[in-house]
Amino acid sequence: MTAKICIVGLLSCWMAVGQTASAPAAGSAAATGAVVSAATPTEPTPPTIKFDVVLLKRCAPDAIAAYNTISTGDSWQRHCRPIRGLLDLAYGGGPTYLLKGEPDWVDTDPYDFVAKVAPEDVAVWQKMDDPTKRLMVRAALPDALNLKVHIEIQTRPVYNLVVAKGGPNLTPTKPDPNAPSDAKTPVRGSVEWVGMDEAAYTNCSMADLVDGLAARLDRDVINKTGLTGRYDFHVKPLPGAHYDPKTSTIENTDFGGIIEGVKNLGLRLESGKADTTVIVIDHIERPQEN
Repeated sequence: MTAKICIVGLLSCWMAVGQTASAPAAGSAAATGAVVSAATPTEPTPPTIKFDVVLLKRCAPDAIAAYNTISTGDSWQRHCRPIRGLLDLAYGGGPTYLLKGEPDWVDTDPYDFVAKVAPEDVAVWQKMDDPTKRLMVRAALPDALNLKVHIEIQTRPVYNLVVAKGGPNLTPTKPDPNAPSDAKTPVRGSVEWVGMDEAAYTNCSMADLVDGLAARLDRDVINKTGLTGRYDFHVKPLPGAHYDPKTSTIENTDFGGIIEGVKNLGLRLESGKADTTVIVIDHIERPQEN
């Protein structure tokens, strides 16, 4: 099946659909480019379906953005976020990587994005885990943006998340008696900001935590805790906004506070180095508006 790519202008109407907020998208940044998140070492399952429709719509400059990726029963959506967020969605959630060579508009110009599956593929979509859905987004971008990339490997500074000497201070999530018994149904956690700089993680893994940390520090974060369960915990301070070296500086960003806040969880961030997959953009085009 070939996905239908729809590019619409500022004056086009927008069809509302039911929305359920997901956890914040991953993504961190370093001084040499936009670094996107560290995560789990496992390889995602290749998707067996493709998006039926991919929609990109330029937003008005004063439109209010939604920072989370919105998940519905048949789609993934992003509201008024730069195209870089789609690259994060497509390539994040796996081994650490760096985005390089993107033109300025990729980081600044806001677009609505909707990727929907065909009605006959909804059942497969609803049982699919997020890493596999990311691969579907990745497969859709070459047509949507005439995107061409190549891959390089660099060794870069990272933070390793490890268990502190006294052991973890995390509350295991209680089993949900109403949870689906189907082992193929993905388990989802949630992240909610309960203050300007305090995040409440519910039913979340250490992969979820390193995603959130990497998005707000100056380097990627690698999970080396060995913890495989799902937990409920708060992280403070953890600002809602992602760190971006193009708009912020190390001097006015509280990296030290974030690192100290992790200690309350019985965890520790240690400096280290890791091979980073560099996604180099060779060619990308703006979505053409009608």
